[in-house]
Amino acid sequence: MNKTLLFILIITTILISCQKGDKTTNPNTILGCMDETALNYDTTATEDDGSCEYEQTATRSEILTNITNNIIIPAYDNLRIEIENLRYIAEDFTNNPNTQNISELRNSWLKAYISWQAVEMFNIGKAEEIDYLKTMNTYPCNPTRINNNIESQSYNLSESNFPSWTVQGFPALDYMLYGLASDSNLILDYYLGSDGSKYLAYLNDIIIQMENNTNLIVNDWQANKESFISSNGNTATSSLNLLTNDFIYYYEKGLRANKIGIPSGIWNGFQIYEIGVEAYYRKNISKQLCLKALNSCIDFFNGKHINSESLGGSYKDILTQHGDSNLCDDIINGLNEAESAINNLDDNFRKQLIENNTSMLNTYDELQDVVPMLKVQMLYSLNITVDYQDSDGD
Repeated sequence: MNKTLLFILIITTILISCQKGDKTTNPNTILGCMDETALNYDTTATEDDGSCEYEQTATRSEILTNITNNIIIPAYDNLRIEIENLRYIAEDFTNNPNTQNISELRNSWLKAYISWQAVEMFNIGKAEEIDYLKTMNTYPCNPTRINNNIESQSYNLSESNFPSWTVQGFPALDYMLYGLASDSNLILDYYLGSDGSKYLAYLNDIIIQMENNTNLIVNDWQANKESFISSNGNTATSSLNLLTNDFIYYYEKGLRANKIGIPSGIWNGFQIYEIGVEAYYRKNISKQLCLKALNSCIDFFNGKHINSESLGGSYKDILTQHGDSNLCDDIINGLNEAESAINNLDDNFRKQLIENNTSMLNTYDELQDVVPMLKVQMLYSLNITVDYQDSDGD
């Protein structure tokens, strides 16, 4: 090999070696993740090595799948089972109206009423179509109309109007199990007296209507859950948009206003509206129902499964994805503050209203603090338009 060719070969080898080792042999190079949005961002790195890791966020489909399969459907299944048990126990009471059986009936009613609090926010699809929420929990009920129905034995609980809503559902059972008289023995006398068959018939008709409507909802969710999940766009009629609006509406109206604001007189010159308390006749479970309702909202927001401690796709995920994790924390903190305020109330909201309505008003304020975060800030972050109007401000 001549000297010229050998020289060229040596120079070429040196150049290739330098090119290959340029990045790795430089003692000042620090490899690492240089993306500030990554979980493993390295502030000391001078060169990105492709190792960046990012927080996994749930898509709309994943959130809808979790909400549908692990929250809505199981919650309705639980309610269906409790109402079915309520019907069985009502049949036992009908066959033998005595102290033990009415006690068991009351306990079953309470279990079903608690289960109801986990589904009341889902006024969507078949539930909205048949006015399910209004037939199940319009309070106060109308004792005069209930007694007229019992006496005349002429009524149609399937009618969809306000008079019909006030004579059925959980509030009507509250009246029939606790409000017919001031003493349990006197209440039992109504079912044992000459008109006892009329009272028993109406009691059972209410429960059967509740069961039939609940079965309609359960069957509808089972039949249409896939199409509900697949509607994962961002339009006014998309599933998550409708569901989010219903959730916020329930929190603002069904929970904040109905359970606390209206009884405490927020819209009535601060004159208490005692009869507007949920479970007015049972008295000492109003707080229990209110806490269950709020905790159901908290669990729904966090994507917590109904029958376990597991978590799935949630608003927390999607808010974080949109860069609003601080808003998510504020919402959760606000909900926890509202829970603390409710916990400080008396078990009997009627007693609380009379003895210290200020605490009820303060509880309303704690609940209200979360409304603009949900209704304004969260909807803005998710690019969802509010689909209902109100006149009480945010």
